[in-house]
Amino acid sequence: MSDYEFSSIPAGAIGRYSLLKDAYYGTGGFANGRYLDKHERESKEAYAERRNGAYYLNYFAPIVNALVDPVFKRRPLRDFKGPAEDFITEFSKDVDRAGSDIHSFMKQVALHAKMYGVAFIVMDNRQMSEDTSGTRQDMMRNKDYPYVYCLDPEYVDSFGIDNTGAITYIRFHEISSIEDGAVKYRYVEFDRDGWRVLDESGGATSGTYNLGRVPVIPLYSRLLEGKTILPAPELMPVAMTARAIYNHCSWLSEILKNETFPILTIPSMDQKDIVVGTNNAMGYDPMASHEPAFIAPPSDPANVLQAQIQSLVQEMYRMASLSFMTGTGDNSNKSGLARQWEFERTNQQLANFASQCAKAENEMMQLFCQWIGSAIDYHVSYPDDFGVVDVADELTQAQAVLDLGLTNGLKEEVLKKVVAAYCPNITDERFDELLDEMREEGNDRIYGEEPREGNEPV
Repeated sequence: MSDYEFSSIPAGAIGRYSLLKDAYYGTGGFANGRYLDKHERESKEAYAERRNGAYYLNYFAPIVNALVDPVFKRRPLRDFKGPAEDFITEFSKDVDRAGSDIHSFMKQVALHAKMYGVAFIVMDNRQMSEDTSGTRQDMMRNKDYPYVYCLDPEYVDSFGIDNTGAITYIRFHEISSIEDGAVKYRYVEFDRDGWRVLDESGGATSGTYNLGRVPVIPLYSRLLEGKTILPAPELMPVAMTARAIYNHCSWLSEILKNETFPILTIPSMDQKDIVVGTNNAMGYDPMASHEPAFIAPPSDPANVLQAQIQSLVQEMYRMASLSFMTGTGDNSNKSGLARQWEFERTNQQLANFASQCAKAENEMMQLFCQWIGSAIDYHVSYPDDFGVVDVADELTQAQAVLDLGLTNGLKEEVLKKVVAAYCPNITDERFDELLDEMREEGNDRIYGEEPREGNEPV
């Protein structure tokens, strides 16, 4: 293990990832108004009042969810065989010692990866017993095997990679405890030989393993160049746009407040503390050359801001390849074919992310087996097509093909498409049964018909 001094102040606790987290959860600067820009001529009192009245229109969270939820709408197909099959079964039911099964955990990691550009799956065994005399049943009953947890990139302090891009070591901090609002951290280091933990209280522990690698698996939000560990978050421009909308809404509210509550002007310099409302009246000299009147800021700036906010919202969805989700602007005038091609880009983006999730999960299971000294043949298949199927349209097209009176082979292909559209959750066994029924029905019809010349069954 390498020796180094741990900093008492976490190096990555405050950084570029704070805006992404706050934009998703509506916390931090969006909750206390810290993300509002102060005008040059704005007094401290006016700025404080504007911060108190600020509100956040959260478009960022639905965008992130729209890029993650479809991947986990249905459970991936997981197939595994080998000596570690019983361990994998138990591990998959509770992978983090907190009751999360493999599906829930992978969705959590995927959400963080999409939000931050990367999330790390850390596999740890610090709680494993050193007594190796127990049976496999004892190990599974006591959960005496590794567990995993999700590490956000904001907690990474330093790392190293080799010429292939593999991680050689990683150092990060994590919350150890919270007492009376005071957060205490512990500092962790993993390398290819072992681990080391140092608590802020001064206690240190360490251990070794024979993995030949660092037990940390990165899950990236997109395909990247090699030798990249902390990529620039792909949704950072979207989060920055969310902050711009937050400011625009505050400015718009200020203008609307001034327009809704205008200032009364009267032709006198001596009037003070005048109370004017809908339940009282104020007299004035009918011979006066100037009548009392209300003045308010012009409405043009408000109209400009409203249009700009709408434009920025559309830009957020466009940057995330989700323009088809907005029903305003140029999108409402697009043809069905144009919308289809637009969604195809999103479909490919989702498929690429699903592939990244499958790769990370496979690597996690192989690492688990390395740690317990066993082996597994593990395969996971995430969905690769996320199109929304119009069932009525699919059935109409299928009937049109059947009306052509084509071969039984084509009819079988039509049935496959109909079943996939109408019964998407059908089991593989039932799917095969339906195909067999159609083949039998086709054979019965052929052999039940009167033979025609040139069309006799062989």
